[in-house]
Amino acid sequence: LRVRELRFILPLLGVTYAASACIRGLWAGPYLAEVFGASDYRIGWVTLGMGLAMVTANLSVGRVVRLFGSDKRTSIANTALLCAVLTALWLGSGLSLWLSSVLLVMVCISDSSYSLIMSHGRAYLPQHLVGRGITFMNMVSIAGVGIMQFLSRPVYLSSSASHPPAQAYGYIFLFFLIPLAIGLVFYLFSPEDGHA
Repeated sequence: LRVRELRFILPLLGVTYAASACIRGLWAGPYLAEVFGASDYRIGWVTLGMGLAMVTANLSVGRVVRLFGSDKRTSIANTALLCAVLTALWLGSGLSLWLSSVLLVMVCISDSSYSLIMSHGRAYLPQHLVGRGITFMNMVSIAGVGIMQFLSRPVYLSSSASHPPAQAYGYIFLFFLIPLAIGLVFYLFSPEDGHA
């Protein structure tokens, strides 16, 4: 915590993986079933697509970093894309099964931000603190997933009590969007990682 450069990195790290992990693992299936009446077969294909998008994004992120010039700039682009996708899911949560399926897959395309932000933060750790620092950053990320999973349930219960399913799930996507946008604002002030 004494590494000053991490103070603008940790807020985004704490929420960036939470959006894709929680939506993929907790909310995608119920959302597609309750809003669109999607079958288990369709839900299985969409969630498989989300998993494949996550893997593909992480395998190809090195080439994308070379295109943008640094971990930080690539993370900003990734997070901005995820914010746009979550905004579309929030505002258009009941419009189309096909569109929602594509947007859910795109949520996981941005999943590579986790490894990029970890790499960005790693650059500022003193050599004797690398192991402890990486473990701490990983703990922040995973803790964010757990906390957001826990908090998303009362958001859904509250919104579903007074809104139709499409709008209730729209609030779930908004719930993940707001901290992500806040984390991105903090991250904009982080130092450049110099991996150009």
